[in-house]
Amino acid sequence: MFQVFQADHRDDVQFPAVPRLRLPQKVTKTLSKSASERSALAQEYLDNIPDLPTSPAHPPITPPPVTHTPYHVSRPQQMLQIGIGWDAGLLRDSEPNEDSVLALQGMCSYKGQLVPFGLFCIADGMGGHADGKEASRIAIERMMQTVLPNILMDHELSEEFLTDMLVGGVEWANLAIYHHAQSTHQDMGTTLTAALVVDTKAYIVNVGDSRAYIYREGTDLCQITRDHSLVATLVEDGQITADEVYTHPDRNKIYRSLGYSETVEVDWFVTDLCPQDRLVLCSDGLWEMVRNAYLERILRSCKLPTEACSRLVQAALRAGGADNVSVIVVGYNL
Repeated sequence: MFQVFQADHRDDVQFPAVPRLRLPQKVTKTLSKSASERSALAQEYLDNIPDLPTSPAHPPITPPPVTHTPYHVSRPQQMLQIGIGWDAGLLRDSEPNEDSVLALQGMCSYKGQLVPFGLFCIADGMGGHADGKEASRIAIERMMQTVLPNILMDHELSEEFLTDMLVGGVEWANLAIYHHAQSTHQDMGTTLTAALVVDTKAYIVNVGDSRAYIYREGTDLCQITRDHSLVATLVEDGQITADEVYTHPDRNKIYRSLGYSETVEVDWFVTDLCPQDRLVLCSDGLWEMVRNAYLERILRSCKLPTEACSRLVQAALRAGGADNVSVIVVGYNL
């Protein structure tokens, strides 16, 4: 059983055999948010930007303990609740939306029980309207082609397997975009943030500055991913404050993306999802327009993910809508 929501869907999607585990990681520096600024950015900033760890020693959040029912114990299964927001933005409403979005959910059988799962991806394309759109589409397509065969046809749902699979999918997407750019002699790339929810755990990967958050009632909104951007490193080094990120002249410059090199580093995170949690994925077209405090207020006041997404997109447009806006809100009502 599947429910699939995809922006910029193509009917010719196929599912070739894909590698299950991730490839060896190598350090690489990648495309700036504006392709035309790449050369200057590489010379001026990238050599001096310290890269952040890709495999955190500790989870970015410490949720309350969750009691997981063993798979061999019969229990009712509930599908995820999903909301999606996708808008070209006010300043780009006459141009193609370079963001690609995927929201897919279903059930898989594992050790004699049905286990709910969902795959959610947001990719923010770069390199001009057509090239950015194509780069983000390739990234989403490769992630879907990686996850579906593995999760439906394999017999393993361990943390190591699922994180390796997701990182491998991102690396495959990166290689596909890189070779496409080389063959067409185009400058193209994309960010990618993806979350695979299996039962009550979320496995998250990201490259670039599209974000993943968790909202939990009674706590502050928590950003799970780290931005691979110039301003994020300036905040990390104490050179600017977190509030200055939104107005800094170099806020759109990122040092890691898909498509600029044959290899890419991928950040990954694993966290529990508690009852009533909301997992949020979004492009910078949302979080640059809607500060975290307001984003949290909207999530707190909306019972349904669909309502939350509608209000978040409207908030981004009212704040100026300077970029394409994409957001996915996911949660269980356990």
